[in-house]
This record gives sequence, C-alpha cells and structure tokens, in this order.
Amino acid sequence: MIRQILIPVDFSDASANALRFGFSLNRHFFAHMNILHLFDVPITTGDDSELYLKNYEAYRKSFNDDLWDFVKNNRGDYHYEIDVFSTSGGHYQGIVDFTRKHPTDLVVIGNKGAGGLRRWMFGSVARYLLTHPPVPVLAIPEHFDKTDIQRIVLATDLSSLLPQPKLNFLKEFAERCKATVDIIHVRDRGEISLPGEDKVHAQIKETFGKECTIIPVLPGETISIVINRYLNDHNCELLVTIPHAHTWLDRLLIGSETRELASLIQLPIMSLPSK
Repeated sequence: MIRQILIPVDFSDASANALRFGFSLNRHFFAHMNILHLFDVPITTGDDSELYLKNYEAYRKSFNDDLWDFVKNNRGDYHYEIDVFSTSGGHYQGIVDFTRKHPTDLVVIGNKGAGGLRRWMFGSVARYLLTHPPVPVLAIPEHFDKTDIQRIVLATDLSSLLPQPKLNFLKEFAERCKATVDIIHVRDRGEISLPGEDKVHAQIKETFGKECTIIPVLPGETISIVINRYLNDHNCELLVTIPHAHTWLDRLLIGSETRELASLIQLPIMSLPSK
C-alpha cells in the first residue's frame, strides 16, 4: 500500500518537523523514502551553455550534500532506504512532476507559521496540493510534536459516492497506525439532504463498519468552528478530506472561512485525490 514516501523539504524548521514525523510514521510501513528539494536557479549572464551546465550541476550536487546532512540530523534512530533529489523548478509543479515520474504513494509536507495552517494555507503551493492532490498528501504543522496518529476524522459532504480505492487507502492507513476513523458531515444552515446520501451512508458503513455522524451548524457557528470543536473534543490527531468541486475544503481554501480555520486548527490534514 504505502511503498514510496516523498518528503519535500526547504531546510526550514517546518520541513525538519515533517521529516521527523515522516520517519516516525514510516515505522508502520517501512517504505522507501525520497527526499526532494526544489531550488531556484541563480541568475547568470552570457551564453556559455557548457559553463552554465557545469555550474548548475555543481549547484545541484551541493544541495544533495546538504540534503544528506539534513536527513542525518532529523532521522532519529530510524534507518530506511532513502534517496535524495535536488532540482530546479516551480515548487508545487515540481512536486507534482516528481510524483508523475517516480512512484509515490504518500507526500508528507511541512507547513509554516504560528496559528496552525495560517501562512502555509495562504501559499499557492499548499493550496494547490490540498485541493489538487496528485497522490495522498499529509501536511504536518510546524509545531505538531506528536509522533503517532491514533484518532482520525474523515470529513465528507455526502454529495456523491466517495472513491472506494481512497477509502480503502484510508482504512488500511488507519489499521497500520492502529488508529480509529470517525466520519463526520457538518450540515450547514439551509443545507438539504441530497437524493444520493443513503448510498454514501451505506458505502461508509460497509467500509468502516460505522455510521457517518451528522453535526449541524448552530446559529453563531461556522463549519470551521464545528470541525475544530469535534477535533478537540475527541482528541483527534488527523483530519482527512477528499476534495472535489464545491466541498467544504474548497470553500475554506478559497472563501472567507480560510482565515478562521487557519487560526483554529493545529493538526495535520491529509488530502486524498478524488480520482
């Protein structure tokens, strides 16, 4: 199931924390780990292409050396099969391209800034990866200091059947981590039940052996407040979503509720591809 883990790093404290978490998480899977750094190419003048390529290769190699040191300083007592990659290119596109060229089952990425996902969510890289995950993406807050996941919450909008392979992925992920999975739907004010909800409920019950919990948004509340309260009240360590058009995650990332959720939630988020 998880045989290849990709961890993009930029040598920040946030990526160091994500790397440490990735090493700890991998004790449940013993996957091969790829560590990726995307760098900006220094501005050069002249048209000596041979010299440029020589300098580029030296620049890339120096980052590879830095990556090995970074891994050594953050791997703890874990020893897995590891490769490091340094290359230039756009950050989110570079991550997506890497997952297309190299088998990748999970991306573990760090997020920065106090207040949960505040700065990280506002960046185009994070927003793109969360709303368009090429493979399962697990985002770890900079100050998240737990080394294990024991309670997971899957938030769904019940609008259509969920991709069964992704539900199976989450189920096995939870089983490997010895974690429980709760499934919730936050029903906003004015929202009506859709004709296909019964099929989604049946799918969830068949996959996880439990019902989806419906939580209404009360006057004075928002979706983000309800989600955050559930996570805190039930001592959860991971929020999971399968983003597709018009889900709560899309609204939170694009609309006015982004700032509120970013200031409230301080837990990892896993985003699973809808296809």
